[in-house]
Amino acid sequence: MTILKSQIFGGSLIGIYLAANNSFILYPRLILKPLLNKLKSVFNEPLYPITINNSNLIGVYTASNKYGIIVPSIMKDEELDKLKTYLGDPVRVGVLKSIDNAFGNLILCNDKGAIISSLLKNELKKIEDILNVEVSVYEFADSYLPGSIALANNNGCVVHPLTTEDEIEQITSILNVDETDVSTINRGIPYLSAGAIVNDTSGVFGEASTGPEMMRLTNVLRL
Repeated sequence: MTILKSQIFGGSLIGIYLAANNSFILYPRLILKPLLNKLKSVFNEPLYPITINNSNLIGVYTASNKYGIIVPSIMKDEELDKLKTYLGDPVRVGVLKSIDNAFGNLILCNDKGAIISSLLKNELKKIEDILNVEVSVYEFADSYLPGSIALANNNGCVVHPLTTEDEIEQITSILNVDETDVSTINRGIPYLSAGAIVNDTSGVFGEASTGPEMMRLTNVLRL
């Protein structure tokens, strides 16, 4: 298991620009070579450079697990073709046509389950087909952005500090993880997915994250 604290584009918002799961890692083409080398040293999975409608915000626009990835319809044809070439079978690349297309903020998922915002309730079946998991519409911590205020792998899930005990129990059940607990990242920020990328064995966390935050994050996620 390997963990790293780092920056991207001069800041600690690692999860806005990067995406990770147990099959692949995605990164913007414009990241500096030293960071790319760090990513290669942390993750054993293949790394692929992409953009989404010429944007570097890969973590904002996509939601993925080892079975599939959801991308917005604004993705250019050539970008989509490149992504499909990278991933190949059996990873599903699914395009979701939705006005609300920041899928990284709207979907919290791992390889065992997914939680989606009520904004995507009409797309539930399609999301299930792409990610190959059971999907539940569920919102917590007074937020309609479950993907933004949590961070999960197949071991555990960390969530916004305002998440209640009942909500924690429900999240644990939906994602079928060993533990769910509250945390912050990057010195008190509750938007956990913006500050890190993780899979079951490795993770990259925002450089601003404190020692106590790192201890909690890595303990819950079993990294």
